[in-house]
Formats: sequence, structure tokens, C-alpha cells
Amino acid sequence: MIAGKINFKTQGDGMNRYPLLIVFILLALCWFLSWFFPLSLGLGRTGEVAGFLIISVGIFLLIIAVGVFMARKTTVIPTRAPDKLVTDGIYRITRNPMYLGMLLILTGFTLMMDTVSGLVCPVLFFFIMDYTVIPREEKVVEGVFGEAYLKYKSHTRRWI
Repeated sequence: MIAGKINFKTQGDGMNRYPLLIVFILLALCWFLSWFFPLSLGLGRTGEVAGFLIISVGIFLLIIAVGVFMARKTTVIPTRAPDKLVTDGIYRITRNPMYLGMLLILTGFTLMMDTVSGLVCPVLFFFIMDYTVIPREEKVVEGVFGEAYLKYKSHTRRWI
């Protein structure tokens, strides 16, 4: 279901974060930590396989989520306010499937790198998104869609 279509200009304070850039920085940090603080998780080949599978699920989730936005002709660019409220498809299960996909990619990468110190990266991503980025985005979306978004928010979880 798509609710409303409103022409809403970019919010300077709302969606001005770049989650994909945060993911790349944290992937680099995980790699750095695995080299300079090589404390192994002890998973070996199992960690590599599990990590690969988790990364694959994360990428698949991102593709599905972006595809739904593109099909509904609304922006996936986090610096732009949305013009359509998307609540169908994967968005029936989670309000943030793109961020969930990114979190899975970070988690899988940590397992593939077999690093205890790298576990800080997906945890850090979760907290940055949950306490900084998502609340700002939610304010913007609520400002654009009002009651329709509040209803959606009341029955669809932020993550899973």
C-alpha cells in the first residue's frame, strides 16, 4: 500500500546521514581490527561459510528493499525526504529493511574475518542507526505522512 504523495523539500537536519558510507567505514574498521588485533572467534571455515551466507542474505534484502522503493517511484537517497509511504512487500515485516541488510553484511563480514574485535562494528552500526539516523528519518517521515505513518509505525517493527 502507498499512502499519499507530497512534494516535500530536502530536510537539512532530517535525512542528512549517509548509511552506506557508515557501512563502508565500519567494514574498513573491521578489516583493520582483524589485522591489528587478531583475536580469533575460533570459527574457521564455519565462520567463513556462515559469514558468506549472512552477507548474501543482507545483499538480497537490500536489493529487495531498494527494488520496492524503485517500483513505487520514491527516493532511496537518504538526504531527500520521501514522497510516498511504502508499507507493502518487505516493508510489512520491517520499517528498515535496507539498514537490516547493511547490519547483516557487517555481521557476516565480521564472521568471515574471524575477529572478536570486529564484533564492535555491527554493534556500533546498530547503535548509530537506532539512536541517531532512524529517529531523525522517522521525524521527517512523520512530518510528511502524519497519521498514516504513525499507524504503520504502530504495527511494523523498526528492525524485525
